[in-house]
Amino acid sequence: MRHLYILGLLCLGTSCGLIPNKKKVFDYCYVNNKGLYAVAYGKEPTRIFVNGTDPRLSPDGRKIAYTDVGGRNHDRRIGVFDLEAGKVTILDTACHNCFGPVWSPDGNYLVYNAFMGKNWGVKYIDKDNQHPVELAAPMDSLLGFSSPTWSSDGKKIVVQNMSAVYIYGLNGRVLQSIPFEQIDTGLAFSSSTCFVLNKSEDKLVYWAGLSEEGKNGEPPTAVFVHDLGQGKSVRISPKGYACWQPILKGDTVYCNGRRGMGKENVYRMDLNGEHFALAYKNRVDMSFAAR
Repeated sequence: MRHLYILGLLCLGTSCGLIPNKKKVFDYCYVNNKGLYAVAYGKEPTRIFVNGTDPRLSPDGRKIAYTDVGGRNHDRRIGVFDLEAGKVTILDTACHNCFGPVWSPDGNYLVYNAFMGKNWGVKYIDKDNQHPVELAAPMDSLLGFSSPTWSSDGKKIVVQNMSAVYIYGLNGRVLQSIPFEQIDTGLAFSSSTCFVLNKSEDKLVYWAGLSEEGKNGEPPTAVFVHDLGQGKSVRISPKGYACWQPILKGDTVYCNGRRGMGKENVYRMDLNGEHFALAYKNRVDMSFAAR
């Protein structure tokens, strides 16, 4: 379940007053029907104006990476908005169509989906915008690769290719692969399905469609945890809620969600599904600083 948020690029400099000329450190960012906002705990949200989608706050809370849609021929690019300087940098990602940047836990790299030749692969680039590295090449899979996420130690990247999940080392070596049929044959996966390793690296948190519960041709989605040792998946989001795009903050799972046909919110739960609760009302696409 993917959403497109186009937020007009109104101002980049600090002179516009949107971002005062002082150090800006934020704790999380989110999207609602009015735009993109960054928040420091205890303070009012600050609206951020960028021309793109998929915002991700850096671990130090000073930058937002996003998919820029302002290129020629509507090509997607990776942009980084400096919250302190009020400046956008378009990264030299060595591809003409790329999207979905994700910060490494230390903030030194961004991994992203990159169109290579005739299919999708995964690359990552250092924060200084110097060295894009090809990680998962489409030539290694007829289906290409997508939806990268980082391990908590920043030494591994998890991707999928609509047939299996692959855990890569930064040197491009596949450390582990898990075929989808070992996860759950009754689920509906898409290229935007992401898999996130927990800190102990013995579980994968992911979302998928539930075709047996579908209505009007569109299956609801739910969040699951796959135990790598036992080879079993368990649904952790409750029935009655559509949940998607999970992220981990410690051992807490946050996800976009909706009850019935209600408004979209951010929910949270434990890795075992306990303590499911509304975390942030009328907000989606949360990302957190590391602090």
